[in-house]
Amino acid sequence: MSIVLTTPSVHFLLQKFEMIIIIATILLIICAFLLLVILMGVFYAVDFFLDLPYVATKRNKIETIIKFAKIKEGETVVDLGSGDGRLLFAAAQKGAKAIGYELNPFLIALTLIHTKLKGLGNQVWVERQSFWRADLKVADVIFVYSLKKTIKKFEDFIYKNARPGTRVVVNLHPFPDKKPTKEESGIYLYKVTN
Repeated sequence: MSIVLTTPSVHFLLQKFEMIIIIATILLIICAFLLLVILMGVFYAVDFFLDLPYVATKRNKIETIIKFAKIKEGETVVDLGSGDGRLLFAAAQKGAKAIGYELNPFLIALTLIHTKLKGLGNQVWVERQSFWRADLKVADVIFVYSLKKTIKKFEDFIYKNARPGTRVVVNLHPFPDKKPTKEESGIYLYKVTN
Protein backbone atom coordinates (compact mmCIF):
# COMPACT_ATOMS: atom_id res chain seq x y z
CA MET A 1 0.00 0.00 0.00
CA SER A 2 1.43 3.33 -1.00
CA ILE A 3 0.43 6.84 -0.02
CA VAL A 4 -0.15 9.23 -2.83
CA LEU A 5 0.11 12.91 -1.96
CA THR A 6 -2.00 15.18 -3.99
CA THR A 7 -1.23 18.85 -4.49
CA PRO A 8 -3.85 20.01 -1.95
CA SER A 9 -2.46 17.62 0.72
CA VAL A 10 1.14 18.81 0.11
CA HIS A 11 -0.05 22.39 0.39
CA PHE A 12 -1.88 21.52 3.64
CA LEU A 13 1.28 19.88 5.09
CA LEU A 14 3.39 22.91 4.17
CA GLN A 15 0.93 25.21 5.92
CA LYS A 16 1.05 23.04 9.04
CA PHE A 17 4.86 22.99 8.94
CA GLU A 18 5.01 26.81 8.62
CA MET A 19 2.61 27.13 11.55
CA ILE A 20 4.78 24.82 13.67
CA ILE A 21 7.90 26.89 12.82
CA ILE A 22 6.12 30.14 13.77
CA ILE A 23 4.86 28.70 17.06
CA ALA A 24 8.30 27.24 17.87
CA THR A 25 9.94 30.61 17.16
CA ILE A 26 7.45 32.44 19.39
CA LEU A 27 8.01 29.89 22.19
CA LEU A 28 11.78 30.26 21.84
CA ILE A 29 11.52 34.05 22.13
CA ILE A 30 9.28 33.73 25.19
CA CYS A 31 11.70 31.26 26.81
CA ALA A 32 14.69 33.51 26.10
CA PHE A 33 12.84 36.48 27.60
CA LEU A 34 11.88 34.49 30.72
CA LEU A 35 15.46 33.26 31.10
CA LEU A 36 16.70 36.85 30.88
CA VAL A 37 14.18 37.97 33.52
CA ILE A 38 15.23 35.11 35.82
CA LEU A 39 18.95 35.84 35.35
CA MET A 40 18.44 39.55 36.03
CA GLY A 41 16.45 38.67 39.15
CA VAL A 42 19.25 36.41 40.37
CA PHE A 43 21.82 39.09 39.49
CA TYR A 44 20.03 41.70 41.61
CA ALA A 45 19.25 39.21 44.37
CA VAL A 46 22.99 38.47 44.67
CA ASP A 47 23.70 42.22 44.88
CA PHE A 48 21.02 42.66 47.54
CA PHE A 49 22.96 40.45 49.95
CA LEU A 50 26.33 42.11 49.32
CA ASP A 51 27.71 45.24 51.00
CA LEU A 52 27.51 47.20 47.77
CA PRO A 53 25.15 47.07 44.83
CA TYR A 54 26.57 47.05 41.32
CA VAL A 55 26.62 50.54 39.83
CA ALA A 56 28.49 50.96 36.56
CA THR A 57 31.03 53.79 36.62
CA LYS A 58 30.32 56.36 33.92
CA ARG A 59 33.00 57.10 31.30
CA ASN A 60 33.63 60.69 32.46
CA LYS A 61 34.12 59.45 36.04
CA ILE A 62 36.53 56.75 34.86
CA GLU A 63 38.63 59.43 33.17
CA THR A 64 38.71 61.52 36.36
CA ILE A 65 39.52 58.48 38.54
CA ILE A 66 42.41 57.46 36.27
CA LYS A 67 43.67 61.05 36.11
CA PHE A 68 43.63 61.31 39.93
CA ALA A 69 45.36 57.92 40.33
CA LYS A 70 48.39 58.95 38.24
CA ILE A 71 49.13 55.31 37.48
CA LYS A 72 52.70 54.50 36.48
CA GLU A 73 53.66 51.46 34.45
CA GLY A 74 54.22 48.42 36.66
CA GLU A 75 52.20 49.69 39.61
CA THR A 76 49.52 47.56 41.25
CA VAL A 77 45.96 48.83 41.37
CA VAL A 78 43.33 47.24 43.63
CA ASP A 79 39.63 47.83 42.95
CA LEU A 80 37.41 47.04 45.95
CA GLY A 81 34.19 45.86 44.35
CA SER A 82 35.36 45.74 40.74
CA GLY A 83 31.93 45.15 39.17
CA ASP A 84 32.21 44.64 35.41
CA GLY A 85 35.92 45.56 35.41
CA ARG A 86 35.77 49.00 33.78
CA LEU A 87 38.32 50.52 36.15
CA LEU A 88 40.53 47.43 35.97
CA PHE A 89 40.72 47.75 32.18
CA ALA A 90 41.45 51.48 32.34
CA ALA A 91 44.24 50.87 34.88
CA ALA A 92 45.70 47.99 32.85
CA GLN A 93 45.76 50.18 29.74
CA LYS A 94 47.98 52.57 31.71
CA GLY A 95 50.41 49.69 32.35
CA ALA A 96 49.25 48.61 35.81
CA LYS A 97 48.69 45.16 37.23
CA ALA A 98 44.98 45.49 38.10
CA ILE A 99 43.40 43.30 40.79
CA GLY A 100 39.67 43.37 41.41
CA TYR A 101 37.73 41.97 44.34
CA GLU A 102 34.19 40.97 43.46
CA LEU A 103 31.65 38.47 44.82
CA ASN A 104 28.99 38.60 42.12
CA PRO A 105 29.70 35.63 39.80
CA PHE A 106 27.91 37.24 36.84
CA LEU A 107 30.13 40.33 37.05
CA ILE A 108 33.25 38.19 37.44
CA ALA A 109 32.32 36.23 34.31
CA LEU A 110 31.67 39.46 32.42
CA THR A 111 35.03 40.87 33.52
CA LEU A 112 36.89 37.71 32.51
CA ILE A 113 35.23 37.67 29.07
CA HIS A 114 36.18 41.32 28.46
CA THR A 115 39.70 40.68 29.79
CA LYS A 116 40.20 38.00 27.13
CA LEU A 117 38.60 40.09 24.38
CA LYS A 118 40.78 43.10 25.23
CA GLY A 119 43.95 40.98 25.45
CA LEU A 120 44.62 42.02 29.06
CA GLY A 121 44.91 38.51 30.52
CA ASN A 122 48.40 39.16 31.92
CA GLN A 123 47.40 42.43 33.59
CA VAL A 124 43.87 41.95 35.00
CA TRP A 125 42.92 39.55 37.80
CA VAL A 126 39.65 39.17 39.65
CA GLU A 127 39.54 37.57 43.08
CA ARG A 128 36.19 36.04 44.04
CA GLN A 129 36.28 37.06 47.65
CA SER A 130 35.09 39.83 49.90
CA PHE A 131 36.99 43.07 49.50
CA TRP A 132 37.20 43.16 53.30
CA ARG A 133 39.77 40.38 52.91
CA ALA A 134 41.76 42.14 50.17
CA ASP A 135 45.54 42.35 50.48
CA LEU A 136 46.01 46.11 50.38
CA LYS A 137 49.76 45.94 51.12
CA VAL A 138 50.40 45.18 47.43
CA ALA A 139 48.49 48.25 46.22
CA ASP A 140 50.03 51.45 44.91
CA VAL A 141 46.52 52.68 44.08
CA ILE A 142 43.14 51.65 45.54
CA PHE A 143 39.76 52.37 43.94
CA VAL A 144 36.69 52.59 46.20
CA TYR A 145 33.01 53.05 45.45
CA SER A 146 30.86 53.16 48.54
CA LEU A 147 27.49 54.03 49.85
CA LYS A 148 27.33 56.53 52.68
CA LYS A 149 26.52 53.78 55.22
CA THR A 150 29.82 51.91 54.57
CA ILE A 151 32.28 54.71 53.74
CA LYS A 152 33.61 54.98 57.32
CA LYS A 153 34.24 51.22 57.36
CA PHE A 154 36.20 51.58 54.07
CA GLU A 155 38.22 54.46 55.49
CA ASP A 156 39.19 52.48 58.60
CA PHE A 157 39.96 49.33 56.59
CA ILE A 158 42.19 51.13 54.09
CA TYR A 159 44.11 53.27 56.56
CA LYS A 160 44.70 50.21 58.75
CA ASN A 161 45.83 47.85 55.96
CA ALA A 162 47.39 49.89 53.12
CA ARG A 163 51.02 50.99 52.94
CA PRO A 164 51.91 54.63 53.58
CA GLY A 165 51.96 56.53 50.29
CA THR A 166 49.18 54.48 48.70
CA ARG A 167 46.89 56.65 46.58
CA VAL A 168 43.18 56.07 47.22
CA VAL A 169 40.54 57.27 44.77
CA VAL A 170 37.02 57.30 46.19
CA ASN A 171 33.93 57.57 44.01
CA LEU A 172 30.72 59.14 45.34
CA HIS A 173 31.16 59.75 49.09
CA PRO A 174 34.28 61.20 50.74
CA PHE A 175 35.96 59.62 53.75
CA PRO A 176 34.37 61.25 56.80
CA ASP A 177 37.55 61.69 58.88
CA LYS A 178 40.20 62.38 56.22
CA LYS A 179 40.72 65.43 54.05
CA PRO A 180 41.10 64.71 50.34
CA THR A 181 44.13 66.08 48.54
CA LYS A 182 42.01 66.58 45.43
CA GLU A 183 38.29 66.62 44.62
CA GLU A 184 36.32 66.84 41.38
CA SER A 185 32.75 65.87 40.48
CA GLY A 186 32.25 63.47 43.39
CA ILE A 187 35.71 61.88 43.00
CA TYR A 188 38.11 62.22 45.96
CA LEU A 189 41.85 61.53 46.11
CA TYR A 190 43.60 60.57 49.35
CA LYS A 191 47.13 59.52 50.25
CA VAL A 192 47.53 56.96 53.03
CA THR A 193 49.64 58.20 55.92
CA ASN A 194 50.20 56.07 59.01
